[in-house]
Amino acid sequence: MKRLMKVLSIVALMTGIAAGAMAQEQAKDKEKPGFFKRAFLDMKESAKRQREIDKANFKAQKLETKAFYEEQKAMSNPKVRKGVQEQEYQKQMAEAKARQEAAKKRIEEAKKKR
Repeated sequence: MKRLMKVLSIVALMTGIAAGAMAQEQAKDKEKPGFFKRAFLDMKESAKRQREIDKANFKAQKLETKAFYEEQKAMSNPKVRKGVQEQEYQKQMAEAKARQEAAKKRIEEAKKKR
């Protein structure tokens, strides 16, 4: 009987401690969160946002790769390749002519300063 009473008193004590701890936790939840709790909540928010950014970047990279593949596939057609090469040639010629004109102007300005 004594053992039973000891066991019951220990169980009652443990139950009281557990109930007290739960009451303290509930009281803390109602209070303003502490520094660490706010920090962890902030980190959680930040991680969610970073995950969204990572997902968007992954999707963009995937689409860019597909676009590159389609461009290269189109370049296998000789007519398309020739047209693209002609555009590139025209662009490079225009840049070269602009550089020549700028160099000629610099030469004339330098001659006037003599």
